[in-house]
Amino acid sequence: MNSNPLNERTFTSEDYDALSAKAVQVIGRETILAMSRAQAGLLCPASAPLGPNRGSVATVTDAEIEGQYEQIVLYVLPTGAHEHLIDP
Repeated sequence: MNSNPLNERTFTSEDYDALSAKAVQVIGRETILAMSRAQAGLLCPASAPLGPNRGSVATVTDAEIEGQYEQIVLYVLPTGAHEHLIDP
């Protein structure tokens, strides 16, 4: 039985590394370091489906990465609204 019926390429650790590097380039190291651990932990997984569906992380645009960042820090886990729920 095919566990990938759409024949989508799975995301590898190298893809995550490349996407992380691209996020640092687009958003900036200081901005990413200012994110909570939970927010930063969502950034690559939230962006991950964009690359394999097109065959490459290189096809993920700067605007898409910025959009994922904005969704995470403004709507999914707003800055300052969830840190008290996480044990240090």
